[in-house]
Amino acid sequence: MRLLSLSALGTALIAAGLVVPAVGEATAGGANGVKVSPNVARPGQQVDLTVPDCSVGRTRHWATSKAFAQDVTLGGKADNGHATATVKRDLASGTYDIVAHCDGRKVSGLLKVSTKPSLPPLLPSGLSRPDVSFGK
Repeated sequence: MRLLSLSALGTALIAAGLVVPAVGEATAGGANGVKVSPNVARPGQQVDLTVPDCSVGRTRHWATSKAFAQDVTLGGKADNGHATATVKRDLASGTYDIVAHCDGRKVSGLLKVSTKPSLPPLLPSGLSRPDVSFGK
């Protein structure tokens, strides 16, 4: 009976995983676009930006978006430019354009913002693995 209930729980978790959007880094604007992490932000939250081939140059490199509280300067010593931007606190849910300016070149990306509460954990925090022993 326990095996059946664990199997049902596993099936439910897998099905829920297919419905819940993936969490992680999203690449916007194609393989060479602005990368944003997390892929869905909330108003007031900070997001990390990575812009390929846009590290420090002869002129200031920066990224701008209507979603940002202010423009951010891109820095970095390798090939990529990096910055942390703060999402405006009063922003509505939606998808917002990001444009990075790199020595006369523009790189675009998208930022998704959601005002909806995040999903609760799938398993209660007090749930533990049953004791299973093999052998003797």
